[in-house]
Amino acid sequence: MENDLSRALYNLQGEIAEKTGIAGRFLRKADDPWTWMEIYENVMDVTAFDAMLKQAVERHGLDRFVEDGGRRHTERFISCA
Repeated sequence: MENDLSRALYNLQGEIAEKTGIAGRFLRKADDPWTWMEIYENVMDVTAFDAMLKQAVERHGLDRFVEDGGRRHTERFISCA
């Protein structure tokens, strides 16, 4: 199942890169194989990107990897420099 999630994220991020030019990446938490983080940098139009990401998540069926009672969520970080 972990390989299925990795493949789904790879395909999702390929679609996003094709449509937006933003090459995402993803990481898995070292001590928890079911906690993953997607990273998208230099997003200029946050509203449009979020809408496109939501649609892509649905198309790629990523919600099937979320545990019952769990949810995907977004956190935004900015450079400190």
